[in-house]
Amino acid sequence: MYSKSFSLSLCLIAALSGSGCQNVQSSSRAIAGVFNASTNIQKKFIDRHAPEVLVQTNIAYFQNPALHLDIYQPSDIVALGMRPTVVWIHGGGWISGSKEHARGYFKRLADQGYNVVSVEYQFAPQTIYPEQLLQINQALKFISDHADAYHINPQHMYLAGDSAGANLVSHYAALLSNPDFAQRSAFTPLIQREQIKGLILHCGIYDLNAFIHTAPDEMKLIEWGVFNLVQAYTGNKKDDPEFLKIISPIQYLTANYPPVFISGGNKDFLTKTQSIPFVDALMREKIAVTSAFYPESKEFLVHEYQFMMSKKASQQTFRQTIQFIQKYSDSNL
Repeated sequence: MYSKSFSLSLCLIAALSGSGCQNVQSSSRAIAGVFNASTNIQKKFIDRHAPEVLVQTNIAYFQNPALHLDIYQPSDIVALGMRPTVVWIHGGGWISGSKEHARGYFKRLADQGYNVVSVEYQFAPQTIYPEQLLQINQALKFISDHADAYHINPQHMYLAGDSAGANLVSHYAALLSNPDFAQRSAFTPLIQREQIKGLILHCGIYDLNAFIHTAPDEMKLIEWGVFNLVQAYTGNKKDDPEFLKIISPIQYLTANYPPVFISGGNKDFLTKTQSIPFVDALMREKIAVTSAFYPESKEFLVHEYQFMMSKKASQQTFRQTIQFIQKYSDSNL
């Protein structure tokens, strides 16, 4: 979500100086430009040493607006038959990103014997809450309806996301598992709770009200960016704490919420301010949760470190992800 290195911070400062920071639209464009430049660089590193798997890109799951998804599968998927599927919602601060950003990572997951579906959705501020959730809802319906054609077991899906994607995934799971919350939100899930076996959450935001009040004061650039991202996603409701609580998944956890694997970097302020409080809330509701935070690690684990496969912690998190999927999938799959 925020700048991933000091050099990116400098780029962001330069971009914002050029934009004049006049309004949410112009600010979002400036931030999105920097985010996209960073993710394009990251994508090249994530692609390194990725295994060869089957890939189908730009499959239309919705017509108006035109939205697509990509599917990554084991090379021997036909012989394997119906497999569990990880449905991935990418990050980018709700205003940017790409379903292809972590394609090298998705290939690694597919090489372990799983399907991975990476979903496209529209960005704020042109499209605001709850449209992104409605689009994810449509994508899940499409996957479920066309499962046979893609060798997907629709009864064994895992929802996954990084950064803002983790926010959307955790929010969708709350709507899916809490009928009262769904009704209050005028939201009708198009799949069944039983189809989702677990969540995989990397560096996410789970309490939007806390998010805008816990950006590091000593890093004003990050604080400014956080304010603009929330303003863009919510349709200028950053200063409405009751609304922010209403759309924060941490407020609507029940025992029916899916099991969670959650991870955050030791140099990511979101770990302390978002991920750990979310783990505490999950535990209070007796929801199964596995966490990976590495507070004692000497590695510099920044936001979305999970995709940096040269790091020992990233490799360990990947192994734990596979173990999590294995644990909650039927033994005969």
